[in-house]
Amino acid sequence: MILWRILKAKDALIAQRSRSRWLKEGDVNSNFFHKCVKLRKSRNSIKALRENDGWLVSPFEVRRKVVNYFTAHVADDRWERPKLDGVEFDKLSVADNELLVTPFSLLEMEAVVKDSDGGKSSGSDGFNFAFIKRILVLDKK
Repeated sequence: MILWRILKAKDALIAQRSRSRWLKEGDVNSNFFHKCVKLRKSRNSIKALRENDGWLVSPFEVRRKVVNYFTAHVADDRWERPKLDGVEFDKLSVADNELLVTPFSLLEMEAVVKDSDGGKSSGSDGFNFAFIKRILVLDKK
């Protein structure tokens, strides 16, 4: 048990080193890059499947079994959907509906930015609220 943990920790350390090296060297067309791609491909491939009566090792048999499994899994089973006849749902008033579609004002957006924690996750552009808060402070000066 202890040996297994040590081996797993060593594997994790090697994988982490390779990732940091990859980040440092980049995604260039190098021997290292091709080894990483080859390793990932071998990890993601299904070489054999175990069935009740034995193993499926032929790529054709494995592919057929996987396709059949997922086809059956996502097949459209006909079932009786519940009916909602006579059920009353709450409705929005016209005023509430207009509040939902009203554009945000600049003051509302500034208040949200000021009240937010600046160090949380960044947006799709890589900037977080701390950066935006700093820009707002500089604009006021």
